[in-house]
Amino acid sequence: MDRPNVILIVLDTLRKDYSERIERRLTKEFGFSSVEGAIAPSPWTIPSHASMFTGLYPFYHRIHESRKRKLPDIRFREDGTYLHEILSSAGYRTYNLTANFFLSPDFGLKSFREFHDTLKPLIEDKDREELNRVLKKYNPKSALELLLALLKEKKVKLPLKVLARILSRYKEGWPVDKGAKITAELVSELEFSRPSYVFMNLMEVHEPYSLFEGFTDAPVINRLLGEEPELVEKWRKGYQRQVDYLERKLVEILKRMDERHLLNNSIVIVTSDHGQLLGEDGRLGHGVFLDDELLRVPLLLRLPSEVPPVEGYFSLSRIKGLILSLVTSNSLPASPGYAIAETFGTHYPYPSLSKDKLSVVQELEKYRIKLYHPEGTAVFNVEDWKFERIASEKRDFEKTAKKILLKHLGMAVVP
Repeated sequence: MDRPNVILIVLDTLRKDYSERIERRLTKEFGFSSVEGAIAPSPWTIPSHASMFTGLYPFYHRIHESRKRKLPDIRFREDGTYLHEILSSAGYRTYNLTANFFLSPDFGLKSFREFHDTLKPLIEDKDREELNRVLKKYNPKSALELLLALLKEKKVKLPLKVLARILSRYKEGWPVDKGAKITAELVSELEFSRPSYVFMNLMEVHEPYSLFEGFTDAPVINRLLGEEPELVEKWRKGYQRQVDYLERKLVEILKRMDERHLLNNSIVIVTSDHGQLLGEDGRLGHGVFLDDELLRVPLLLRLPSEVPPVEGYFSLSRIKGLILSLVTSNSLPASPGYAIAETFGTHYPYPSLSKDKLSVVQELEKYRIKLYHPEGTAVFNVEDWKFERIASEKRDFEKTAKKILLKHLGMAVVP
């Protein structure tokens, strides 16, 4: 019972340059310390969380996209080494409070003692299967075409059911609130016994940012390729609105925890799994790319003892090791000072693209690594075996980067 509670809060899709007010409030009001050089190991949810849970980069835990493996076939594979499994075996009571359906038993996270879905889906599983069948058969290009396809298939009730759930959710605060209200209520209601591990994922700043936005996967590739410029300003305004709301709800959640004395003698980590493109080079969304807007994320620590300074870059893949070191010895593990992020292509399928668009997407379907190092940054295309970008004032930085990347890839010589 003298071991600390562990509370890991992931603010899904929050990029570093939009987190200043949240960091300031948590530092001033709750005693957090901010780590400036935090880097997400992947630009999207599942591989980034898998790195936090396993302590491994995506190249090693293998829970990531590939040319042949897309959603919904990218799933967690618990094997006894995940953070929540280790803490559970050590006597911790484990909770998963998530609004993100990727972080649920359906996608392989089955070992938490308690799982709470804080955002029920707009479409039930059986209806989703019917919708996906219709999408695959007709490939509708607009909401009207989708409606006509559903009518052809005599699925008249399906759009009405979805509309009813959308309107019901709207009354509850959708899309501004994506589960934070329920999460706050759970924090007040659940019987947290010590020692406890509480994992939370808050989806407030994830798209959609308007009521009827994005009910099929088809627009994802279009947004990432910069083909929906009319959405840029809407997304920027919506994103900032969601960040402001998230700030209020996060403060409320932490206050409720403090009232229940859950913050005392606890390891509390607040971070994000990745950022969001908001019109940079015309692109919107996340995944595929290795831009700072997707990989630079906030990281705040509140520990039972004083937080020593964290030098250099800090990969979120180090969170598991950090927590276990603090639980067992109340010390921070040594840092290599650099961080790596990886992408293996797109995580959504693209069954019906035009030839010109298909060639662009296929060029993205390559294993790329980005290195963040105190001397500079570098993006390396592993498949073509070449550096695509190097930013450094050091003349020999390319050698330094190549040495680190070879070590990461487990190779002894340059081919």
